[in-house]
Amino acid sequence: MSAEAQSPAGPVPGQAAEVRPYSEGRRVGYGLLWTAWTVVLMIAGFTMMGQSTVFGGLLALALSALAGRYAWRIWTWQAKRLIFFIVF
Repeated sequence: MSAEAQSPAGPVPGQAAEVRPYSEGRRVGYGLLWTAWTVVLMIAGFTMMGQSTVFGGLLALALSALAGRYAWRIWTWQAKRLIFFIVF
């Protein structure tokens, strides 16, 4: 713990305020999109594993892990850029 008291009024003079690379609305929209991709790929992976399509199931689960990692980065403001990805 630091000995200095934190000011609830805002940033300390001389310090730059934290800059967000994108808006809150875009973060929520893209976060929901990538979370949906994660869920869809997980369901597909387990369904394929149940139907004895092992390679396809493992591939879908690996892709869901990558999508989930990116969704986590969006939700925690760690993503530098937002990627829009929809397949019709």
